[in-house]
Amino acid sequence: MSVPTWLASRVLADAAIATANARQAATEIHDQGRDHYDDLTWRAAVVKAHRATDKAEEIGISPQGVLDASKAR
Repeated sequence: MSVPTWLASRVLADAAIATANARQAATEIHDQGRDHYDDLTWRAAVVKAHRATDKAEEIGISPQGVLDASKAR
């Protein structure tokens, strides 16, 4: 199955944003002196990031590609 470029770009962007949001949540939690593993906000962000990354994988975008794109945000 061939995926249109615009769709692949959108899926990659969604996954990159979700991953960056999870990383940002962890940073903010650490800045408050707390452990992010115990934080429900961070856990919810990670669930979104995993779902978005899974969608990206379904159309052939590697998790490393998502991670690289998220670091550019």
